[in-house]
Amino acid sequence: MRKIFMLILVSTILGTGVMAQSKDVKEDQKVLKNTIKDKKEDKHEAANDLAHLRVKSAIKERKEVRRHRRSIHKQEEHLEAHGVSHPVEKAKHQLKVDKDNKKGNGK
Repeated sequence: MRKIFMLILVSTILGTGVMAQSKDVKEDQKVLKNTIKDKKEDKHEAANDLAHLRVKSAIKERKEVRRHRRSIHKQEEHLEAHGVSHPVEKAKHQLKVDKDNKKGNGK
């Protein structure tokens, strides 16, 4: 009786922990997706500024791109530690799907 009670208690605690963790992972994946999107936009702006010879603005944007890149790598390590395989590739794929869906709805 005592062993059964302990087994049920341990499984309940572990189950609760796993469910709570999955919510955090999903939110972290959304944050990663937004960071990748921001990085892509900043990178485009930096290239545009450089093409128009706005060097100071381009340098600022490149610094921001590097900051995003470091953040993406940290978030990737965090998500991989929580069991998500290839989080950056998944986020990039999801961004592409979202963009294609947005294009399709505009027609």
